[in-house]
Amino acid sequence: MRWYIVLAGLLTLAVAGVSEGEAGVDKVTHREFQAVHADGSSSFDDDGPTRVVLEGIILNSPEQWLDPTANPTPGPWQMGGQWEMYIQGEGEDHAGTALWMGQNYGNGPGYENYTNEQWRAEICRLNRDPNTGYIFNPGDRVRVTGRYLFYKGKINVNENHEIGANFDFTVELIKPAVGLPQPEVVGLSKLKDVNDDEIFDPTRLTGCEYYQSRLIRINDVNIVDPEKWGIDQTITIQDANGLTLPVRLGIGAGIAGYDCPTAQIDVIGILNQEAPGYPPNIDNTKGYRLFVLNYDGNGLVLTDRGYRRGNLPGDINTDFKLDFIDFVEMAAYWLECREGLCGCGY
Repeated sequence: MRWYIVLAGLLTLAVAGVSEGEAGVDKVTHREFQAVHADGSSSFDDDGPTRVVLEGIILNSPEQWLDPTANPTPGPWQMGGQWEMYIQGEGEDHAGTALWMGQNYGNGPGYENYTNEQWRAEICRLNRDPNTGYIFNPGDRVRVTGRYLFYKGKINVNENHEIGANFDFTVELIKPAVGLPQPEVVGLSKLKDVNDDEIFDPTRLTGCEYYQSRLIRINDVNIVDPEKWGIDQTITIQDANGLTLPVRLGIGAGIAGYDCPTAQIDVIGILNQEAPGYPPNIDNTKGYRLFVLNYDGNGLVLTDRGYRRGNLPGDINTDFKLDFIDFVEMAAYWLECREGLCGCGY
């Protein structure tokens, strides 16, 4: 156990010297960054700087949400490998921001694609602190520096669909293992009105905008369409008053490995927006939905608590015993590698 303590100490010393930002790059809060006009379009984008610095807590493992596997030619307008991480502000900075990149920018006119090797190098870089090589995890406090674009209702840090090095964004470790934020308990009545329409407040002090890109908990709901349960699918939750919300399931292994909860449950996830219009049409759906990227099969709360009981190496299906089923599960993925987390040369 001593080497864990030594490593933690070295990491703390290493990150203490990380710079606050770069010359000519503005440090902003997530709340400032996500400000919108009455029509839902970005107001920060009106006269904002070219690049920004943001700080916050990582909420998700990117590979549980979007498939990072390199795929250079999947078809028109398809991105191939993708990577997205959500960062939540702290204290009075009541907002959050998504960091996104894709492999095949060139499937839209006027852009270039990453080759498979280039793509792997990029996500290997983003998954690790450049100063220590530490692999990021949910609950780490980080600093992000990069360019941005407004997309479907929120502004994201990204590469502006350019593969040149001067469009890269960076993620640096401030402090490891701070812990995930306590999810805010949010009733559906804070997100939907009596007609089950999304509540949109351009001041971002109430409604869906107030909780966007943050970790929230919705208690006492039922899944009304359990037949839609599965990897990368959308289900709907409903409360006792008939208010509903879409829940987008990620690609975490637990969603495929466990059955859909059938009783009344709580749900913990990241509230996101993917509005269908540009700017978002505030008289119609604005595309708010909850992201749940993995599930630990507990039956009472639709979430991934990030730890397991039993502590038996090799218990692949987490049923607290080692048997042939574990071997079958392991054999099914023999020698596979999660893009961006292995084969990176570190």
